[in-house]
Amino acid sequence: MSWLGSRFVSLVSALAIFGGLAVAGDRVPIVYSTDLFHPHTDPDDHYDLACLFAIAEFDIRGIILDLGGTQAERPGRPAVEQMIHVTGRKAPYGFGLSRPLRSRNDKALEEPAEFQAGVMLLLSVLRESKEPVTIFTTGSCRDVAAAFNREPELLKKKVKAVYFNIGRGPNEPQKECNVDYDPAAYLRMFESGLPLYWCPCFGKDGFETRYEADQTAVVGACTRPVQNYFVYCLTKSTAGPIAFLISGSNPLPKGPRAMWCTAPMLHAAGRKVYQRGPEDFVALRPDEAKKRGLAGKEIDAFRFVPMRATLEGDNGGLRVEVQAAQPNGLVFRATDPRYKRIMASCLKNLLAELGR
Repeated sequence: MSWLGSRFVSLVSALAIFGGLAVAGDRVPIVYSTDLFHPHTDPDDHYDLACLFAIAEFDIRGIILDLGGTQAERPGRPAVEQMIHVTGRKAPYGFGLSRPLRSRNDKALEEPAEFQAGVMLLLSVLRESKEPVTIFTTGSCRDVAAAFNREPELLKKKVKAVYFNIGRGPNEPQKECNVDYDPAAYLRMFESGLPLYWCPCFGKDGFETRYEADQTAVVGACTRPVQNYFVYCLTKSTAGPIAFLISGSNPLPKGPRAMWCTAPMLHAAGRKVYQRGPEDFVALRPDEAKKRGLAGKEIDAFRFVPMRATLEGDNGGLRVEVQAAQPNGLVFRATDPRYKRIMASCLKNLLAELGR
């Protein structure tokens, strides 16, 4: 078995013990990449950003505002500044690269300086960190792939895990929004040799992170400033973003909202899912669950299972073997038929604590 295969077998064993990459008491250094815009394209990114800031275990080392060309026109900066204000947690951020990679090996060195900030931020965090760093992407893989192409040994040494929320399940046609942003960058991840946690957005047989949450229930459980954070986004407000947080009561959003990244984010933090009551689920670190008397009420809502991903042909067709003997990554799989309801409850309960 190769060194990389052995490494993933060890990771799978660790997951069986801890249910995630972190053990109780650890902080998780993380660099977060998001296709977050204002006005939004899809406001699920604002919910994901709120989850990032709501999880105390995350040591947010940097935020890459993905798709720099669009960021220049509709920057996601207001949402980041609002979350920093609500939580008091500081996080550096910068625009990502503005164009798709021209090949899987493209370093994108000729991009203008304003669009190099994301790659440079990631590389700087990795160089300066004393411990391995988790990377979490919710849009394209562009800046991560370009950073790998520039300094592959640095990433192999300093990256603990790459959670990339993108694509469709194993051996399905990989036609999906985040893939379409930058197909070369997406495929580059599978041949990088980095510790991969692939989170397909859509798929069959549980290989899908997608679920829906009722926005009125989720936002209604939040504090007033967090409610206004969502209202600001969803109404595409042009008011001052910080002042809007304390602007008083505003009508809550209605209807379902598709979400994708909640379960992988909880996993990256080392949290597990527990059932508190009928249709009431919460994601906690095991030590916190024990304090709350929930240690015996864990729910196996999802897992990451071993995979072996290979690129075939000149165009890099993706072939994935699940439960592979010599894995080079892990892939998300929902394991509880109630997964979608469980995640909706976890989201509501997580965001209800934000800013309190």
